[in-house]
Amino acid sequence: MNEETEIDEAPLDVASLLSGTIRTGGKVTDVHLKELGIATEVEDTRTRVHCYRLPIDANGRVRYKPLAEFLRERIVDYAIPRKRIDDAKRHLVETGSTALLSKLEREAKSLFTSLSKSGEGGELLVFAFAEAVFGLTQVICKMSLKTSTEMHYHGADGVYAEGTDDGGLNVYWGESKLYGNPSDAVRDCLGSLAPFLIDPDGSDSARSQDVFLINEFASFDDPKVTEGLKRYFDLDDTKSLSLKHCGIALVGFDSPSYRLDGENTDEAKLEAELKQQIPGWVKQIKNRVGQEKVSSYEINFVCVPMRTVEEFRDYFLSLLEH
Repeated sequence: MNEETEIDEAPLDVASLLSGTIRTGGKVTDVHLKELGIATEVEDTRTRVHCYRLPIDANGRVRYKPLAEFLRERIVDYAIPRKRIDDAKRHLVETGSTALLSKLEREAKSLFTSLSKSGEGGELLVFAFAEAVFGLTQVICKMSLKTSTEMHYHGADGVYAEGTDDGGLNVYWGESKLYGNPSDAVRDCLGSLAPFLIDPDGSDSARSQDVFLINEFASFDDPKVTEGLKRYFDLDDTKSLSLKHCGIALVGFDSPSYRLDGENTDEAKLEAELKQQIPGWVKQIKNRVGQEKVSSYEINFVCVPMRTVEEFRDYFLSLLEH
């Protein structure tokens, strides 16, 4: 066996390769979302429910605008392929000019729809949780592939991955819904996510278009990451047998527990009131997980009660100058 063949057959440490690509720089849960207790394991499923609330400032105001601004500041990371970002960084180092970085920010803003019922703020929340909170790597920037800014991209809201110690790959399909009613949000979110988990591999599966995009457009600075990752999505490669499908589901919904600005004077009372509602949310999630037949799949389910999702969505869109 020659030396070249030995190198080609060397074990692929996809876990280390992917962990080295995760972008840090502050978690959305550091300031802008407060955890409502520890995650809840949903009985008879592999779903974990993580609940967060918006913080209240010293004047009794609900802090939803800083959350929207935190997400707006990450639109380049979310929407622009890594290679183009790295090229812009090199240009800054070599020339001292931020022109290419500014261009990428303008381009990222233009990719978001101005539709009044846009759920792209939810997609960015999924991204913020996936990378910084759950430690997953974004596999593809689907926003950059949109053909119209007034359309949502079909397929999952996001695709993320992590390597396992035994050489496998867990791919997380992301879905989000920002609805006024929590039960509607849970129903539609899991209804959208389920096909990405349960469909058998094949050209007619719900995830087939996303898999095609991963194979065509996944782009990392290190070619070993890109080529290694693609092996798991190649059904003719033995690595594909070590690919496990998982999910990230996120719902934002209205909650009457928040008061008008200036009236949220008892934060402990707000938190206690929201915590009392968690068993009801978990029950809805368990029922829907069972109905969608995804009890055996690992799902991180994030619940974010807001005063109204409408005020959050409207402000987020205003930040994008829509």
